[in-house]
Amino acid sequence: MAEEAKEHWEELKGLATEYVESRIELVKIEATEKIARVFGVMFTLIILIVVLAFVLIAVSIVAGAYLNHLLNSVYAGYLIVAGVYLIEFMLLFVQRKKVQEFFMNQIIKTMYENNG
Repeated sequence: MAEEAKEHWEELKGLATEYVESRIELVKIEATEKIARVFGVMFTLIILIVVLAFVLIAVSIVAGAYLNHLLNSVYAGYLIVAGVYLIEFMLLFVQRKKVQEFFMNQIIKTMYENNG
């Protein structure tokens, strides 16, 4: 009887060890998936931002040239466009905590988003 109890104990111990190892592996896989999802979203956003930056630069040059033409000036249009960007920068700088929180929340949301 004691021998049979010892065998059951060893079997139970082996199953418990196997269960713990399986749970650890599952946690690793889930963490890897979440990290991969976050980096995938980040890299996609970076690519989109770079493309948008090129478009914005081209549009800014055209807008500056157009304003130069309207104002009969060589530099005034470009200064106006630069001033608009400076104002936008200052607004973002003042609101940087809110912008930072927005991006942090988006990353957290992406990490805990269900695939289903």
